[in-house]
Amino acid sequence: MADLWGALLTTDNGAPFITPQSIPLALVSKKTATIATASGAVTTITQEFTSGRPIVPFVCTSVNCVVSYSVSGATCSVRISNPRGAGTAYVYFFTIFAQTLPDWGIAIWDENGVCILTNETRVLTDIEAAGTSGSDTASGYNINITKTGKYGIIPAICGLVTGVITSGGTRPFSSQFHFSAVWNGSNTVLNNSSTNGPPPVGTLNVTYHNMRNQVYALNLSSYD
Repeated sequence: MADLWGALLTTDNGAPFITPQSIPLALVSKKTATIATASGAVTTITQEFTSGRPIVPFVCTSVNCVVSYSVSGATCSVRISNPRGAGTAYVYFFTIFAQTLPDWGIAIWDENGVCILTNETRVLTDIEAAGTSGSDTASGYNINITKTGKYGIIPAICGLVTGVITSGGTRPFSSQFHFSAVWNGSNTVLNNSSTNGPPPVGTLNVTYHNMRNQVYALNLSSYD
């Protein structure tokens, strides 16, 4: 039988937390790193978390870069490569973890006696989906949006370009497009970066593949 008593908690935009067995993701760490600029260098930022729990990184950089992430066991790894100059990466990790009890306020425990929410928890909320899913011109690698403030994105692939290089011997060419979020201290540009750049001059059968997906962005200033 459903509970007929309790408390209804909502976010600032009115979205409810539904319990039992509904646990919000919360900010577990904020990390920064100087982006390596040597040829072929990759900057990796990691976060340990409870295996079996979800984890989501939001990333922005001060220069255009290729950004990706992976999860292996209890480690989430964000990788920064192909930077167009020196800069800094900012990564905010959100997951489910036991909360520290505040000196005063509200605390909520799950059925296993683990504190999952307090008045000091930095809950992940107000994620924005930027771009128009399925659109030829306003999705995937064609997204080009400027947001006021510091925004991070969930790293994702948004397209691919392929072709055949004929100069110096015939060989295939491919370059993946990844979403990017470049913050200049005032505004953030949501756009893309590619793993191997544009096709070289003389490349034949050049074909662009747009995934026509949206990019998921978060106002990181709310968590600073």
